Amino acid sequence: MKKAISFFIIILLIVLAFLFLHKKKNFTKKLYFSTNDTNNTLIVIKNPSDKNVKFNFKLNGKFYLSINDFIKSHNNFADSEQLAIKLFNGFINSFVHEEIFDDWGEPPLTTLNSKGFAICGRQSEIFSTIAYNAGFPSRVIQLNGHVVSEIFYKGHWHLFDTDKKTYFTSQNKILSYEELVKNPHIIKKAGTKKYLANLTTMLDKYTKYLVTTSDNKFMVINNKNKDTFLLNIPPKSTFVFPFYPDYKKDFFPYNTKAKLLLPKGFNDKIKSPLILIDVEGEGIIKYKNKNYYIPKNLELLKAEIFSSNNFTNSINVEVLSDTLALVYMLNPLFSKIYKENELFINASDSLNIEISKNEFNSKSILYPIHIDLLNQYSKQAFDLMKEIDFKNINSINNLYEKQFKLYCLKKNLDTIKIKKRLNMMNKLITEPLPHFDNIAALLFTITIILYSSDYEFKNFFLSTYKYRKYKTIIKSSKKHL
Repeated sequence: MKKAISFFIIILLIVLAFLFLHKKKNFTKKLYFSTNDTNNTLIVIKNPSDKNVKFNFKLNGKFYLSINDFIKSHNNFADSEQLAIKLFNGFINSFVHEEIFDDWGEPPLTTLNSKGFAICGRQSEIFSTIAYNAGFPSRVIQLNGHVVSEIFYKGHWHLFDTDKKTYFTSQNKILSYEELVKNPHIIKKAGTKKYLANLTTMLDKYTKYLVTTSDNKFMVINNKNKDTFLLNIPPKSTFVFPFYPDYKKDFFPYNTKAKLLLPKGFNDKIKSPLILIDVEGEGIIKYKNKNYYIPKNLELLKAEIFSSNNFTNSINVEVLSDTLALVYMLNPLFSKIYKENELFINASDSLNIEISKNEFNSKSILYPIHIDLLNQYSKQAFDLMKEIDFKNINSINNLYEKQFKLYCLKKNLDTIKIKKRLNMMNKLITEPLPHFDNIAALLFTITIILYSSDYEFKNFFLSTYKYRKYKTIIKSSKKHL
C-alpha cells in the first residue's frame, strides 16, 4: 500500500513538473526606438493570431499597470517624507484640472492613463488611495468648495493639495490641515510658485476654504486598490497610438488618442479600461443596451457617452466595413513621443510591434497644450496679480485701456498683437469681469495672452473655444436622446 502511495506521489510530481516547465510564459518585449518626426510617429501593436490577447504597455516609463506600479516607479527613498513628496510630484505631473466626466467614478487607473484630468475631489481621492497603498494612513478633506489630501507619517498629518499642485511648509516641515487653520497667514507665505495653479492659493478665497471649519468633512481611505490596467486585442486586430487631437473634429481636444482597428465580420464584446470617444467606419455599436448604427447614429452615440453618468468599459461591436476603429482617450502627458523612446509590452500571447508613421497631416492637428502645463509663465502670472486691478473694469476692452496699455508699454510688449488676442478671447468670455467666478483662471488667461508664443496661443485659444462649446453641445445633444 505504501509503495502504491509513493508511486502515485512520484507520478503526480512528474506531471506537475511537466506542466510547470511547459507552462506558456507571457509575451514580453522591450523595444527602443528613435525618430526625428516625433509628431507623426505611431506605435502599432498587431494580433496576428485567432484568439484574444490581453496586454498592457509602458511608454517611456508611463501608463501604469497598477497603483502599486505607480508607487514603485516613484519609490526611490527610504525616508517617509521624501517618498510622500516623490509620490506627490509624480502625481501632479500626471494630471491637469478639468471637470468633464467628473461624476463618472471611473477606476483610478482609467483616470490616470486614459483621462489625465480631474477636478480637486477626484484628484485628492486617487492621490490618497495611492498614499494608502504605499503604506501611509490617508484621508480626503472636503473644504466646502475645494478638496485636498492629508497623509500621516512621522507622527503627524501633512496636507497635500494635488489640484493646486502645492503643499505648505514652515521651518522645513510640511504643515497639516489643523496647523493651517490655526495659522492661515502661512498659506500666502509658504505656497510654492513653480506651477501656474499655485496662483489660486494666493487668493483670499483659498484661505476661506480652510478656515470655515464647520463645513469641512474628513473621509478616511482604508481600502487597498487592486485594479490592473489590462487591455484586450481581438484576433486579427490592431491597436495604434498616439494620434494627436484634431481641433476641427474632436469634441474635447486635449487628449491624444488610441485606435483599436477591428476587421470586417467581427461581432463580439470589447472590454477596455480606456474611455471611448469616437468610432470610425461602418458597424453597429451596442452601448448601454441600445444599438447605434455607425456612421448614421454616431453623433447620438457620442452624445450618450458624453452625457453618461458613469464609465462603461464594455460594448458590443459588429463591423460592417473593411475596418472599424474604436477611438479611445489617452493621457497626453504619458503618450508623448521623443527622439529616443522605450516601449515595454506585456501580453498573454505573441504580438507584432511596429513603429510606423502617421501619413495624415492636417493644420488642425497640434500637440495638446493645457493652461495647467504652461508653467514657464508662472512668474509673469504672479507679477500680474500684483499689478492688475480689476476694480471698475467691465470688459476686456475696458481692461486694455485702463490697465494693459500702460503695462504693455512698460514691458515692451507688442500692443497690436495683444489687442488682437484680447479681441479673440473676448468672444469666449461670457460674463462681466467683476462677476468672473475664477479670478485665478482669468489671470492665467491674461498671462497667456500677453506672453505666450503664437503656437501656444493658437493651441490655447482653440482648446478654450472647444471647451466653451462643451456645455452647449451636451445640452443640444440631450434633446435627441
